[in-house]
Amino acid sequence: MKRFSPVLGAVTIVAAIVGYVVWQRPAAPVPPPPAPKEVVVQYADGSKLWSTAEEGMVRPELVKLVSAELHAANLPLDELKVVGGVVRTTIDARIETVSATVVGRLVAPNQRLSATVTAIDPASGGVLAYVPGPNRDRTNLADEQQETVPELAEPFARADAPNLVQARMRPLDVTAAYATFAAGGVQRRAHFVASVTGADGSSLYQASDAEKSVFGNDVADRVTLALKENPACNGVACVPDAFPWAVGYTPQLAVTVLVDETGGDVDAGLSAAIWQELVAELTD
Repeated sequence: MKRFSPVLGAVTIVAAIVGYVVWQRPAAPVPPPPAPKEVVVQYADGSKLWSTAEEGMVRPELVKLVSAELHAANLPLDELKVVGGVVRTTIDARIETVSATVVGRLVAPNQRLSATVTAIDPASGGVLAYVPGPNRDRTNLADEQQETVPELAEPFARADAPNLVQARMRPLDVTAAYATFAAGGVQRRAHFVASVTGADGSSLYQASDAEKSVFGNDVADRVTLALKENPACNGVACVPDAFPWAVGYTPQLAVTVLVDETGGDVDAGLSAAIWQELVAELTD
């Protein structure tokens, strides 16, 4: 029988004791995550729209759409809170306010009605105004596909681009389609985020100008002149007789109004009246 050396046995015992002590030692405490930093969401002019300091409040529909767009660009709002920063949107504070005010005055008093307004800058695709309005199911009217009418598709048939209007579309997508005429036949992606800047001033995101020419400038001009001939348009290219829709554009903005009602008689000229008042105020 082999015998263990006393020295080897002592070393083995010491190693076992050290291992036991190390095993029993509590793990080093995990440092708490850094406190989130404020992210400010701004209108296009730099004024404040919302910030993560107001996280406990209900997020406006606009902020939900901005957050979704950031997520699609691999810059989720939760990750952005680690470094802090500023999200500059394309929303024009004046156009947004005017749109909400006109809708509130002409539609809100009638509990059966709701209306949405969307406006886009044809030169960039940036969304200038987004007034969602609840639909008959009390969800977001502007972000749901709605049934279109033949009058909306007619100008695109003249431009040999009928695929730009579908049987069901979101109001924002209708606005983007008509912005193509205002942009001389160039189609641009509608977007809400113009740029994102870190708290240290670094550029984290810049909207790219994704564009596609779908018909020539001469075609766009021809359709625009035809749309301006409607007496109800007051010299602005528009389709006022597409109830419950009304849509049109100037070189600076394309605007769509959609009225939703839950029953009963509705003035078929209401959407056109809202559109006309909006454009009159915004083009002064």
